[in-house]
Amino acid sequence: MDKKMEQGTPASSAGVSLKQTNTKWKTVVLVFGTILLAAIVLFFFQHNYFKDPQRLQRLIAKAGPFGPLVFIIFQAIEVIVPILPGGVSGSLGMLCFGTVVGFLYSYIGVIIGSCAAFWLVRKYGVRLLAKLVDPALFNKYYTKLHDSKNFKKLFAILIFLPIAPDDLLCMIAGLTKMKFKTFLIIILLGKPVSSFLYSYILVKGMALI
Repeated sequence: MDKKMEQGTPASSAGVSLKQTNTKWKTVVLVFGTILLAAIVLFFFQHNYFKDPQRLQRLIAKAGPFGPLVFIIFQAIEVIVPILPGGVSGSLGMLCFGTVVGFLYSYIGVIIGSCAAFWLVRKYGVRLLAKLVDPALFNKYYTKLHDSKNFKKLFAILIFLPIAPDDLLCMIAGLTKMKFKTFLIIILLGKPVSSFLYSYILVKGMALI
């Protein structure tokens, strides 16, 4: 096997380029997610959950294990099909379950979703990507990663940064020859810091409003 392939260079030396597809369903999901987020924020403000999240946590605790399970599944789906805009679901997890436990549930969901995204793209390739991601954003990041001499290192750095589109990067990794073990290690180590900081800062910011 070619050495570059083993290091995670994208499988096609000619590269991959996505063309614009029908994005009507994406618009519907975005509108639904925006409305849902607005409704959640309004509900939380009305019940003062941002300033007193313990009240919310006591309410959700009555659902038993069903509450965490639903949240973990939702968080996993969010990786593949973003429903709530801005990646705020991790912050909601902290509010609903507490800072540490909420982050843990969010982390588990994100890891499951990231692995699912990796394997789905590895199995179905560009056909699936064209239905899930923005072509312009994909082409931008894929070109940078495709031209990189060390895909794994650049992938790890981008996963660690909170500003990079982690979900898209996981799908791009599925197009490469990167071993799943390597992918999993990078995700396990790179996701926690950026995810925690983003969610924690957002929670504290909402409590000040």
